[in-house]
Amino acid sequence: VAGDLVAVDFAKRAEIDAEPLGAQEINLEIRELMRQGYGTIAVRNPGAKHGVGVGILNRLQLHIEGSLGYFGIGLIDGPNVRIRGRVGWSCAENMMAGTVIIEKNAGSTFGAAMRGGDLVCRGDVGARMGIDMKGGTVIAGGRAGAFCGFMMQRGRMVILGDAGVNLGDSMY
Repeated sequence: VAGDLVAVDFAKRAEIDAEPLGAQEINLEIRELMRQGYGTIAVRNPGAKHGVGVGILNRLQLHIEGSLGYFGIGLIDGPNVRIRGRVGWSCAENMMAGTVIIEKNAGSTFGAAMRGGDLVCRGDVGARMGIDMKGGTVIAGGRAGAFCGFMMQRGRMVILGDAGVNLGDSMY
């Protein structure tokens, strides 16, 4: 079952070539490798596919070698993820725990409804970063768009560049 915690060995490494696979196939392969005890998984050639790395509820070192489309790494609770590319909108939405580091830029709603963990984008971030945030830390290494922190309830938001209009609007 995808939600069951499994014991993984971070020294046990595997690699997935995502180019010929769809997002669902990539996610199923990640789960199968975790079930086999792999604790470090590299996903190569993700091709900006949408919904990759969603629903990982386990400790894991996940390395994405390229860019992801929208809703990447959403609904996670525990993995440490490094993405060597860009991400589309809603990256790490509803994140509970773990770390996610994006090497380039991120789209809008980065870290939306985030509840815990550490989320870092080394580049610029689109509008509504941390919208409805309930915990955790989100960091933008560059600029951030409008309405970041909108309806934010808890957590920390750090923006190292300029922030767009209405930063923290309706913050609780």
